[in-house]
Amino acid sequence: MKKKEKRLFASVMLLIATMLWGMSYCIQTISAANLGTFTIVFLKGVGVLGLIPLIIVMKQKFNRHTFIGGILMGIFAFTGCACQQKGMMLSSVSKASFITVLYIVIVPLIEIFIGKKLKRRMFLAIFMALVGLYFLCMSGSFTLNLGDLYLLCGAFCFAMQILIIDRYVEKCDSLALSFVAQIFGSVLAGIIMMTVEKPVLSDFTDTLLPVLYMIFLSGAFAQTIQVVYQEYIEASLASLIMSLESVFGAIFGWLVLGQVLTLKEIVGCILVFVAILIAE
Repeated sequence: MKKKEKRLFASVMLLIATMLWGMSYCIQTISAANLGTFTIVFLKGVGVLGLIPLIIVMKQKFNRHTFIGGILMGIFAFTGCACQQKGMMLSSVSKASFITVLYIVIVPLIEIFIGKKLKRRMFLAIFMALVGLYFLCMSGSFTLNLGDLYLLCGAFCFAMQILIIDRYVEKCDSLALSFVAQIFGSVLAGIIMMTVEKPVLSDFTDTLLPVLYMIFLSGAFAQTIQVVYQEYIEASLASLIMSLESVFGAIFGWLVLGQVLTLKEIVGCILVFVAILIAE
């Protein structure tokens, strides 16, 4: 497969992962009534155990970079997910969607700070996506509260996760990297879950389908896709594609929860999609 074809295929796969994360907005809203913040974060990581047979069959190798990158990814993914879930409980869903995807600005800013040059069209794409996301997610005045600060912290952590993948994915097997990251993040969440939230079996069985979705689709499958396929595209483009999480969140909110999309929100969705096309 040629380089351009690999890049396009990787973008499509990342888009699929983003779609699954967009759907998780609905899933997390439904399951939050029964499950605590760290329980949800734990469920998103524990499904990676299903990769063990694949890792054995494909003879994935673990080296120093696998563990360093995986642990760093696990820390930022765990912190980002926990801050996002906590922020969603203290802020509006619209602001949560908008603030979470501010990593599309944070990633290129960090890249510029460390001396990486970006193409001019990337700046146009980022600006257009930011405007589109504002139209999609925001209404009324924009004021910050404690929940929004949690969400900002989560956005920074997700940006760092993207940059760590960009740095380490060429130095080790991507499946092995994803496995270490998700296991480490899940262990951190599991320790706090059992210490603070202490869920019982009925908490999981009462929301069985959302639990299964978070374990296998939003967790193991989508997060592994991100690690495996981000290798073929630059971090700034990956962050733009993943910003569609808010767009898919709005679309699934309309389809699943019956939330109405206004004309302003539809324009916002279109602007974000156009921004991705410009960047691509």
